[in-house]
Amino acid sequence: MLYILINPSSHRRRSRQIWRQIEKELKNEKIPYQCIVSRNHEDIDHAAASLSSDGSEKTVVILGGDGTLNEFLNGLTDTSHIRIGYIPIGSGNDFARGMGITMNYKEELDLILHDKQTRQIHYGIVSYSSGREKKFFVSAGIGYDARVCYEVDHSRLKSLLGMLGLGRLVYLFIGVQHLLRARTYTASLSVDGETALEGEGFLFASFHMLPYEGGGFKFCPDQRPEEDMLHICVAKGIAKKKIPFIIPQALLGTHIYREGVYQYRCSEARIQASQPEYVHTDGETDHQYTSIRLSVSPDCITFLN
Repeated sequence: MLYILINPSSHRRRSRQIWRQIEKELKNEKIPYQCIVSRNHEDIDHAAASLSSDGSEKTVVILGGDGTLNEFLNGLTDTSHIRIGYIPIGSGNDFARGMGITMNYKEELDLILHDKQTRQIHYGIVSYSSGREKKFFVSAGIGYDARVCYEVDHSRLKSLLGMLGLGRLVYLFIGVQHLLRARTYTASLSVDGETALEGEGFLFASFHMLPYEGGGFKFCPDQRPEEDMLHICVAKGIAKKKIPFIIPQALLGTHIYREGVYQYRCSEARIQASQPEYVHTDGETDHQYTSIRLSVSPDCITFLN
């Protein structure tokens, strides 16, 4: 049995068109399947918990964006018996970009159904002082990048550009807006138990399991999917007049050579900010925090292809 999880809010009309083509292919090949259509985040969380709770081997094909994957990951109660196939139909699609997953859904479906190769992927974990945890496949961040994610998630432009197939541009548009009025904060960053950076002038700190975030910004260009380490990109102490020129360089990954951009690689990191800042996990934001701990999962998720 193949389980298909669909987030119809990802590219709305396009998701329905893609699902009709996939359903036709499954019927042609006489592959048994069960379709699960989510109405909200809670549906995705519930589906993940239900599918992973009985300990039986299951293959789940997810049609959605980075947020759908994130909700499914955070809903899993046991990762050892779940294999995931992924067909990206979101706005940013940074997971697909980092994993080298094709945006051609017909090709990807063929690989999921017929290619026997799998990849074992670690995920990141954000721990809050309250004891709450959030997992992420792509990245987590505090500061500028999280503020952009928050604005994107609450922007009408996201829906409009998404329907036009231009969802990636909303990150660029809102990101540039925030650059023009960039706000920094005071913080202390420790890496594997040692203080790495502290003081004023933090623009953002971004923690990665894959190279990209924000619809193609290559903040950690050396990160690889199977690596069991966090890669960190920090922007600190950059003159305001230079910030608008540095961030766009992240589209090519050349920002790492600029003064005020720091890169680290570690197993565990902590950051303490002087004031509450938005925190995102795979582009999803909810509240502001002053302190977070980041680590790498000891276990892996199995992806088809």
